[in-house]
Amino acid sequence: MLTWLLQPRGYETLQAATGQEAIQVAIAAHPNLILLDLNLPDMNGADVARAIKTNTRTAHIPIVGWSAYFGEHWREEALRAGMVAYMEKPLSVPVIEATIKQFILAD
Repeated sequence: MLTWLLQPRGYETLQAATGQEAIQVAIAAHPNLILLDLNLPDMNGADVARAIKTNTRTAHIPIVGWSAYFGEHWREEALRAGMVAYMEKPLSVPVIEATIKQFILAD
């Protein structure tokens, strides 16, 4: 869904279907920002974030978590895992773009 929303707005996107794939893509591509769902088929998004943050090649990449999981517990879990922000679905395009710009321009 995010690819469909972001590519027409000029963002280059990469996708990963699983947590392991997301870690591999992050290591190989060194993206400017990672938008990471907490609900992945093979592992929890927080565990993916921890793996990315403990790798010296990817530790600097800001990770924004997003999920349909509501509540402070999920936000706290995301931030403890090293994510810089957490957004709850459904997401509006202006919120997504503002969040992306906040962390890409912070580099």
